Amino acid sequence: MAYVLLILISIGGLALCGFYLKKNIVRIKEKNKDEPKKYKRIWNYVPTGLWYGYLILFFAGLTINNTIF
Repeated sequence: MAYVLLILISIGGLALCGFYLKKNIVRIKEKNKDEPKKYKRIWNYVPTGLWYGYLILFFAGLTINNTIF
C-alpha cells in the first residue's frame, strides 16, 4: 500500500511540475517583453530550467524506483 501511495504522490508531483513550469514560462515571456538586452532575456530561463529539471528528475526517479519492487 505504501508503494502505491508513493507512486501516486510522485505522479502528482510530476503533473504539478509540468503545470507550474508552463505557468512560469508564460510569466517569463511576459516579463521579457520589457527587457531590451538579449542576454538578460535568456538568463531569465536558466534558473527556471534548472529548478524544474531537478524536480522532474526527482519525481521521475521516485516513480521509477517505486514501481520496481
